[in-house]
Amino acid sequence: MKDYSSIIVSSKVRLLRNLIGFEFPSMLTEQEGIKVLNKVADTVLNLDKSFKIYRIKTLSEISELDVNIMHEKKLITSRLMDAYGYGAVVLSENEDISIMINESDHISEQCMLKGLNLINAYDRINYIDNQILSKLEIAFDDSIGFLTSNIADVGTGLKAGVTLFLPALTLSGKIREITSTLQSQGLDLSSMNDDEIESEAYTYTLSNSQTIGKKETDYVVRVTEFAIKIADMEVKARTDMVSYQKIDDVRDKVYRAWGILTNCYKINVAESSELLGEIKMGVALDLIRFKEVNFIDKLMQDILPYSLTKISESKVTYLELDKYRATFLSNVLKSKRIK
Repeated sequence: MKDYSSIIVSSKVRLLRNLIGFEFPSMLTEQEGIKVLNKVADTVLNLDKSFKIYRIKTLSEISELDVNIMHEKKLITSRLMDAYGYGAVVLSENEDISIMINESDHISEQCMLKGLNLINAYDRINYIDNQILSKLEIAFDDSIGFLTSNIADVGTGLKAGVTLFLPALTLSGKIREITSTLQSQGLDLSSMNDDEIESEAYTYTLSNSQTIGKKETDYVVRVTEFAIKIADMEVKARTDMVSYQKIDDVRDKVYRAWGILTNCYKINVAESSELLGEIKMGVALDLIRFKEVNFIDKLMQDILPYSLTKISESKVTYLELDKYRATFLSNVLKSKRIK
């Protein structure tokens, strides 16, 4: 397989399940919500001794700062944080497995891995799902499949997503045509990150828009195949960008981004994310080099408000974050650059 490391960022598979005999989380009483939480937690925690549960509203177990960092890492959603007092998340030791309890559905199982790893992500979460199905009574209809709180998820309850970095297709304008074509194939290409934490320049998520009519594995394979097709189109678009002497315009974008990020006095998340996207494009086209491969992805996580607060050891107030972010970015980028 070709090296798509500069294009394909990560792969994620999510499965939604609900218990028989209980309303969906938005309609649960507190007593029922606690029952669901205990039933699911007891089952999941016995699957793997390394799993750890965090009850979101119980701040004695986890600080509010760490809850918000989980949200920034996409381990939990804002719905789980805000909607109920009986929500929880179970995490694997390295946080690649995340199982939310009482979010929009009773159980939301997720596996997120780096790179093009959708099939592996599915295998891992499916193994856990099969054990859950064998131990809990899950709402299922023989004619349509798993029952979920949102009709758009009924059937498999599966969402398979691949995050791609597509600067050349974006700048060439071809991304709009691709998006339109994918819709007719039952796929969606969205420029917004999950849960709309922050939009990143040139970054898209490819996922299945249908969840009924096919097997879970069919959707996983289909998204994987189209992710590879789009990645190949991005490779060609990058080659064309260089061949048709458009590279000077791109180099100008990259160097302007470098100049701002290493010299500004303060900067917010939106602007820094956009400019880091330009830097990442420069890395992909070998216009700029750093000591560590793909460290820009981690930097995009580190500059988010709560993650940055943790890095500062909580010495910086929320109002001072933009100034701290500017200094942090300048220091990190300068220390990592080799070209």
